[in-house]
Amino acid sequence: MKLIKIFIRDTVSRFFQGKKSSYKRHNAEYEEEGKLAVEKATAEKYKREDLFNGPENKFRDLLEMYPNHRDIAIDIGSGAGWLSAELSRYFKDVYAIEPSDAAIIIARKIYTGAAFGNIHWIQGFAEEQLAALMKKIDKPAAFFTGCVFAHLRDEEVLKICAVLRSAPKGSILGFSEPWGIEHHHLMWHVRTQEWWRSVLSGYELDFFGPQIEGVEGRYKGFRGIKVL
Repeated sequence: MKLIKIFIRDTVSRFFQGKKSSYKRHNAEYEEEGKLAVEKATAEKYKREDLFNGPENKFRDLLEMYPNHRDIAIDIGSGAGWLSAELSRYFKDVYAIEPSDAAIIIARKIYTGAAFGNIHWIQGFAEEQLAALMKKIDKPAAFFTGCVFAHLRDEEVLKICAVLRSAPKGSILGFSEPWGIEHHHLMWHVRTQEWWRSVLSGYELDFFGPQIEGVEGRYKGFRGIKVL
């Protein structure tokens, strides 16, 4: 009976989440009054806590593993830009892909001047903008997310991963995304290791992240390198 209830809940959640569900909620948050000040304070907090190399991310550790990857970084779902800003300190060019124009406006106000001049802000949905960008990339790139795929349906994540499978050999991934026992709730999706390995075939993946939500079988954070 419990399994039947879980199946019904997950099926209903998938049905009611549309392609733009996550975007609408996400964009509305960035349009709220005072959001600029909130994001400035949040960015400062992330820096103090070194979220860039936090247990769910370990992005600095990833870059130390691959010291020759310093040309192109792509932040998938960049939000107000805190991760793109950190990546700009390591990479020659950072491409920040974000569907919310309101979020990009805030990011541009926070991260200004020559120090962040190597960030290229791209407004649009990742599955579309990433595909267009990849046509211009002929060298290994580094792809990052800060918990983005967790809020998207399988349909959108499958399209994004299909593009990532076409990336040059040697490209790396740093994904702060949940994994473990499959779970689908409205705009919160946990996928299995087997699912990720399937949709990211050609990548050698390392699932390192800690347990999240206090729920056994749910973890967050994995990385990889394209070996085929």
